[in-house]
Amino acid sequence: MLAVLDDTGHASFAVEKVRAAIEADPRVGGRLALWARRLMGEALSQAQRVVADRDALSTMLVGGVAGGFDLAEAGRMFTRITEAHTKRMAALGLAA
Repeated sequence: MLAVLDDTGHASFAVEKVRAAIEADPRVGGRLALWARRLMGEALSQAQRVVADRDALSTMLVGGVAGGFDLAEAGRMFTRITEAHTKRMAALGLAA
C-alpha cells in the first residue's frame, strides 16, 4: 500500500496537463471544477455511509472509544479529506 501512495511524479504530470488545458480553454476549468466537486461530494457521502453502517471499519479508521467509534475523530477525518481536496483543487488551478 505504501508503494502505491509514494509520489511517482504522476501528480505533477497531471497538474501540468490540467493547467495547460485550462489555459488553452478556460471553459475546461469550469467543467473540471464542477466534476471534482461532484466527485468529492459523492466520496464524502459514501464515507459517511461507511461510518454509519460499518462500526468495525469505522473504529479501525478513526479509532474507538468505549462502546463504539469516536464520532469527533470521524468528523476530523472528513475535515482532513476536504482540506486535502481543496489543496489539490488549488494546485490544479480549479479553486473557486
